[in-house]
Amino acid sequence: MATRRTILKGATLGAASVALSPFMRHLSMLDAKEPDAQLPKRFVFVVKASGLQAEFLNPKGLAHGGTTVVDESLQNKNLAAGMESLEPFKNKLTILQGLSGRMCTYGHSSFYGALGAYKATAQAQPAAATIDGHLSNLFPSVFNHIGLKMGDGSQGTAYPVISAAGKNKQLPFQCSPELAYQNLFGSIASGGDIKKKYQRTGNVLDAMASDIKKLQRSLPAQEREKLGHYLNGFESLRDRRLKLVSMQKVLKENAPEVTDKYTSNVTTHHLEAHFDMAAAALISGITNVVTLHCDDLNSSYQGIGITPKVHSVGHGASSGQYSSQDCRNMIRTLHFELIAELAAKLNKTPEGNGTMLDNTIIVYVSDNSDKHHSSATEWPMVVLGNLNGKLKSNGRYLAYPRYGAAGHHHTIGNWLTTLCHVADVPQDHFGQPDFALGKTSKQLGPLEELLA
Repeated sequence: MATRRTILKGATLGAASVALSPFMRHLSMLDAKEPDAQLPKRFVFVVKASGLQAEFLNPKGLAHGGTTVVDESLQNKNLAAGMESLEPFKNKLTILQGLSGRMCTYGHSSFYGALGAYKATAQAQPAAATIDGHLSNLFPSVFNHIGLKMGDGSQGTAYPVISAAGKNKQLPFQCSPELAYQNLFGSIASGGDIKKKYQRTGNVLDAMASDIKKLQRSLPAQEREKLGHYLNGFESLRDRRLKLVSMQKVLKENAPEVTDKYTSNVTTHHLEAHFDMAAAALISGITNVVTLHCDDLNSSYQGIGITPKVHSVGHGASSGQYSSQDCRNMIRTLHFELIAELAAKLNKTPEGNGTMLDNTIIVYVSDNSDKHHSSATEWPMVVLGNLNGKLKSNGRYLAYPRYGAAGHHHTIGNWLTTLCHVADVPQDHFGQPDFALGKTSKQLGPLEELLA
C-alpha cells in the first residue's frame, strides 16, 4: 500500500528540486503513523498594547501576588468574565501569573522585551532575536515568520518594534489585509495568470541573483559580505515563489474567503481578517510561526463601539456609556474570541492521530506587562495548547510568588526558555537575567512546573 512517504519519494521535482525539497520534507513528516515521522511544531503569539490586566484573568477563588506558588486545576472553575469563548479549550489552557520582566524597558512598552526578555527602545535596532523570530529560524517553511498587525487603515507593511529574527533584523508585519492576502495567497488569486506571473518573477529573480553573484566576486571581502545579504533576499524570494506555485491545490483548499473584512475601513474588521489568514497560513503549511500584533497605543476599536484610541483608554478615557475599564474589558474579550476561533479552526483540522491544535501553542501577552504604565513586576499570559503534551498546559492556573517575595526568581526569560525546551531546542536561558533579583544562576532554565 502506497504511503505519503513512498509517493513523495517517487515524485519528480525537475528544475524546482532545490526550492521544493524543504517543502517535500515537510509534507513527508505529516503522517504520524510512520515510525520516524515528526509532526510540525507551530507557535502563535498574540500581542496587545497597554497591558494585560492580571486581576481580570483570575477565576473566582484564585488569586496571584502571594508568597508561594499557586497551582490549581481549572476543571471546576468558571473562567473570568470575557474569557468565556475559551471554555471549549479549557483542558489545553494555562493562566500564567507571577512572572516578572524587570530586565526589559517598561512604562508604555517594552518593545522587543516582551518576546525577547531584554532592554530595548523604539529607536534602536533589536539586540537579539525574539522568541518568535528564533523559533521561525528553527522551524522554517515557505514563510519562516508571518507578522500581521492591526494598523490605522493606511499602512501596508510596518516594522513594529516587537519581533526580530536576530540582532539588527527587524521582522516585517502586514497591516493591510488585502496586501497580506496577495502576499500569502496571491499565487491562487486569479488562477493561471497569477501562476505565470509568479513563474516569470522567479526567472527575473534568477537573472538578478546571477548578476549579484558576478558583482560580488569583484568586490573586497567586507563588501562581498554586505552584498550577500541582498543575494540571500533575492534567492529567498525566488524560492518562495516556486514553492507557492507548487502548492496551488493546498492553497486553494485553505485560503480564506475574501470578504468585506478585507476592504473595510473598520480596523477591527482588519484584525478579524488577520486571524483568518493566520489560520489559513498554518493549515496550508506555508508557515509554522505567526505573530499577531493586535494593536498599539494609536489603534482604534471603533468597530466594537470604542471611540478613544488605546492610549486614551489607558489614561482613563471613557466612550459614551462605557467606562475606561469597560473599554479595556471589551478589547480583551474581542481578542479572546478571535483566539478561540483560530483554535477552533486548528482543532477541526486532522493531523496524525489528532488535530493541528494538538501540535500548536498560542500565547496571549501584552508588550507592556500588566498595566498601561507598567513596572514589569507582573507579566501575565494566557497559553492555549500543549504541543502534543510537551507543555503541561492542561487546564491550570499557575501563579508564582510576587516580585520581592523570597521565592520570586521566575521571569519572562524562564517562560521563553520553556518554549525552547518544549520545542526540543533547549538552552540555558533565553534573553537577559534580572540582576536585581540576585544570583543569575537561580534564574536559569525553564519553568519546571510546565514541563511534561
